[in-house]
Amino acid sequence: MEKYESDETLIARWVAGELSEEELSEFKKSDAYEMFDRINEEAQKFKAPPVDKRQALIKTKEQITFGKTRKSSNITWYAIAASIAIVIGLVGVSTSSKSYQTAYGEQLAVTLPDGSKVQLNADSELTHKRFFWMNNKTVHLKGEGYFKVQKSDGFAVETSYGKVAVLGTEFNIKTRQNTFELDCYEGVVRFDQTNATVHQILRKNDRVVVSDKIVVAEKSTEDKPNWMKGLSVFKEQPLQEVINEIERQYNVTFQSNKVDLSRLFTGSFLHNNLETALKSTLTPMGINYTLSEDKTIIYLP
Repeated sequence: MEKYESDETLIARWVAGELSEEELSEFKKSDAYEMFDRINEEAQKFKAPPVDKRQALIKTKEQITFGKTRKSSNITWYAIAASIAIVIGLVGVSTSSKSYQTAYGEQLAVTLPDGSKVQLNADSELTHKRFFWMNNKTVHLKGEGYFKVQKSDGFAVETSYGKVAVLGTEFNIKTRQNTFELDCYEGVVRFDQTNATVHQILRKNDRVVVSDKIVVAEKSTEDKPNWMKGLSVFKEQPLQEVINEIERQYNVTFQSNKVDLSRLFTGSFLHNNLETALKSTLTPMGINYTLSEDKTIIYLP
């Protein structure tokens, strides 16, 4: 018995691009692979109609049983085709998505179906359609991520600030509550701001910063994002933004009643030592602080 017959999840995982290299290699060697691949290819061209999933599943099982009993290749392949259609319907091709999330103090390396790689910073989320990646290479980003795109054709990143169309290979996007930053490290990217008619084309060392709906084009000499070097850098940023980033990187909480968090800060902090980070940011601002015993809460005046 072939594995796709004994493993009920194999076809669904194959369509989703989730088979291991060993499983995929074994599946490609099976007599049925070519037919499955052809049906899957054709299925991508159509939108699945509404399906009574329960009745369709019952019908498919009956067809498969009948196909095996009669040993008729036509009926068997018809049953297989129906099975794929049911699998596609059950998982909800048009709406099913896959998400990757990072918590405070956490980073995550993600490999997309085409081999493109994304490094997610703390407190970030990346989402993309679960099926038919080659027909829709759009991902949705909340937070911050560094992208190294394998094939740029059609690859795009949607954010709340706008869309980044990938014409090249390596770039970083930071999208937080009040700030959007886009840095291009290799190749070319295009930024279409939400509700704006003008777009920006960025090449190596170009960056765009959006704050309070104002777009500023800048130059950078960095070869990769500072956060991937274990460093957070700020240039005339509100202290609230600095505190938010310390919380993300160290999984801590600030408690404050009187400190003016709108004051601007220029400087940086490292991600490898909390107390050093606090001294680097709060001490220059003349702000005293107290750490809780478990070092998870920072009390400000």
